[in-house]
Amino acid sequence: MSRRRTGRVTARLAATLLVVLGVLGTAAAPAGAAPAPAGVRDIYQQPFSWDSPWNLPLATSARYVPFDSGASRIYLDIEDISVDPAFPVRTLDASGRDVRVHTDPELSADGSWNHCATFLVDDAGRRTVVQGQPLRLEPGGDPSYRYAWPEVSLTSTGLPGCHGGSGLSGLGGSVRVGEIRGPEPIRHALKISLNCSRSCSTAERGFRWPATKADGYYAQHYGGKTPGVRMGSLMAIPPEVDLSGVTEPDVRKVAEAMQTYGAYVVDDTFGRSTNSLSVQAGAQEELPNLESDQMLEVFRLLDLVDNSAAETPGGGPLGSPRRAPCAGPFADGTGGAPPGC
Repeated sequence: MSRRRTGRVTARLAATLLVVLGVLGTAAAPAGAAPAPAGVRDIYQQPFSWDSPWNLPLATSARYVPFDSGASRIYLDIEDISVDPAFPVRTLDASGRDVRVHTDPELSADGSWNHCATFLVDDAGRRTVVQGQPLRLEPGGDPSYRYAWPEVSLTSTGLPGCHGGSGLSGLGGSVRVGEIRGPEPIRHALKISLNCSRSCSTAERGFRWPATKADGYYAQHYGGKTPGVRMGSLMAIPPEVDLSGVTEPDVRKVAEAMQTYGAYVVDDTFGRSTNSLSVQAGAQEELPNLESDQMLEVFRLLDLVDNSAAETPGGGPLGSPRRAPCAGPFADGTGGAPPGC
């Protein structure tokens, strides 16, 4: 038995013994207790509708299929996100189309791949973003994309976007600046990239919901043996896995989010043994233990949620029990989950 699987079995046995002895660190919620209501969301910090896959917690009916990417190194996929309405307005060259956008005056990018980037459009409602890549931007200047995607509303499900491997969002699922260091847990799904030459399957054209595509080279390059692992797959740490051994605070936050919300596959690292985590530019400073054994083990604990689909997002239909409360409303009272989510 592998060290990974041995660790899981040991964790399960330990948890069972603790229950028997009645010395679990935290008490279970009373049977039938309603989950605590979700708080008001900042539309720019946690955008998109409550039923967006980026915001839905895993369903308790999620079905986990064992998986191991064989990764030996984790790195960060940096995403350029400029969605603060207080930022000055500049003119974005969105693949030949001028769009007025709010631009972080300290943000810069040299036009190299991938630099998937998202800007807040300066329209009347300030609830629309435009995405593209690769980004070229001098601090305080006008940004430009070589390839741009259509605008997306911050109150929509937030699915289309600038990740070339999957067609998924450059905003939804990103670890945002302040989320790791802040006192609150991460309340959304994450995004990861896999070593697709070993991990991603070519089944069904190499992708599944919510992805809309796979890499153009998928047929020749993807070499995974688990049919369900493709672009758009939801990966997660199973609920029975004990995370008490994850002691580094930054790694623990990522692990808890992966166990509560999961992480969607959005791109190929093109490395045989590398996986990556998508974060907003600047958030890398909050992850000092990215290259630690603990972070590597967290990624090795990810399994496939095989029953996540458009009809059963996160492994269950809308309205089914979830591992955390669903997303709350925006400041204007819209966008929140209905009672009983």
